[in-house]
Amino acid sequence: MAPTTISSVTSTRRRVSAPSCRHQRSSAPLSSVTALIHPRQETFTVHAVIVSFTPQQGCADRLEALLLRQASDSLEKERHCQRFDVVRLRNENTFVLYELYRDQDAFRWHLDTDHFHAFDQKSAPLVAEKKVLQGDLRQA
Repeated sequence: MAPTTISSVTSTRRRVSAPSCRHQRSSAPLSSVTALIHPRQETFTVHAVIVSFTPQQGCADRLEALLLRQASDSLEKERHCQRFDVVRLRNENTFVLYELYRDQDAFRWHLDTDHFHAFDQKSAPLVAEKKVLQGDLRQA
């Protein structure tokens, strides 16, 4: 099985620097580490969205460019879009998006943005099949 290509688009305002872990134990309490990973102290149910796209024959590269632009726009323009990854499967003619939003309301707002409407209009003729899965993120 060939490896899968993952394009992760990250907004510069969301990057968090983690301390170096060169075989040293941190004396910081766990709450400090949690604050580093989750800088906002608000509690929300993180809304996960997974979308698969099968492009029309010969349209994969154009669709990929649109998907990467949509990911970048969403991270830059939407305060509550926390993650937006674009995965191009090598063994199939398929793209998978993995998106995380602060909550379901943030995702609804995403669907009403100008950049989403523009993406939806431009990508529609390039897509043969689209499937959307949604749920609340669960963590162990």
